[in-house]
Amino acid sequence: MAALENVSTDDLRQVLAEVEGKKPTQRLMAAINYLEDDNLTQKEAAERYGYTGGWLSRWLDRLERLADEPFEPVVYDEPRSGRPSELSDQEHDRFVDVLHESPEEVGIDAPAWSVPLASKYLTEEFNVDHCDRHVRRLLTEAGLSHKTARPEYYKSDERAQDAFQDGFKKRNDLDDEYTILAIDQTRQILSTLIYAWFPEGERPSLPVTGAWDSIKLLGAVSDTDETFFLPCEENFNSDTTIRLLDALQTKFGEKICVVLDNASYFTANKVQEFVEETPIELCYLPRGSPELNPAEECWKKLNQALGNRLFDTLDELRDAALAALNSINPPNLFTYLWP
Repeated sequence: MAALENVSTDDLRQVLAEVEGKKPTQRLMAAINYLEDDNLTQKEAAERYGYTGGWLSRWLDRLERLADEPFEPVVYDEPRSGRPSELSDQEHDRFVDVLHESPEEVGIDAPAWSVPLASKYLTEEFNVDHCDRHVRRLLTEAGLSHKTARPEYYKSDERAQDAFQDGFKKRNDLDDEYTILAIDQTRQILSTLIYAWFPEGERPSLPVTGAWDSIKLLGAVSDTDETFFLPCEENFNSDTTIRLLDALQTKFGEKICVVLDNASYFTANKVQEFVEETPIELCYLPRGSPELNPAEECWKKLNQALGNRLFDTLDELRDAALAALNSINPPNLFTYLWP
């Protein structure tokens, strides 16, 4: 809607001078902003106050429908009676439609619905107050189910990956003395369950520990099919990165070209300052591109070697991890960087 036919901004400003409370003020200000600025969209007006365009659209529709009534019950939510009200058929259909969208579409700062959020929406939008059990039933009847979302990791743009590979292939600023290395990091805890094959019809169980103590490893794969792994006592930080780079120079020579991801401990200013004083070249992968890093393949093989096993101490885990890594055939770096 472009404007309210039966309500003027002067009317709204007069009410604004008399209302109290954050929500009524936001409702009125968003409506005034939108109606006074022809270039402002509903979405832009709503976002000024932390809501979405859908929230403002519903508020303007409500304002238009109730324009002939006193403003107070329109701007403020009507007080709830002692007995919870029920949704009308039309309101129920609207509620179901809303549930099949993100809560953000109705001005709720959350990526997914929960019983408390749905209950809050029913109260604020329809003046309906239900117990959690009733709200769960409404969610189920609306076709929703209680489950965990699948992780969706940030994925790099394919064009960025192609550009990186083409650029790396065409580099001519490295002389023959440079060794190209891809580095990465991982953590291993005392027990990790992974997929395996078990007899059909049986429910297998394996011992695990609830402890989250872990060992930390930095690793490198070279263009000569060599590997290098460095255990870390502390959490990954700029100092551990510098220690790894220094160790790589000791093993592979001063001139190394290091391919790495954009973790903060790899991109830190302290790391950049260290590299400036050396012949080291750092080449950062596009964000969200683990498939371009051959070191990731080493971690996959390590997980296979250590999975479904319980280690009593971190020392046992560390020894087993290093032994497994030493027996791994390293992947070919060039098949990742310029296939």
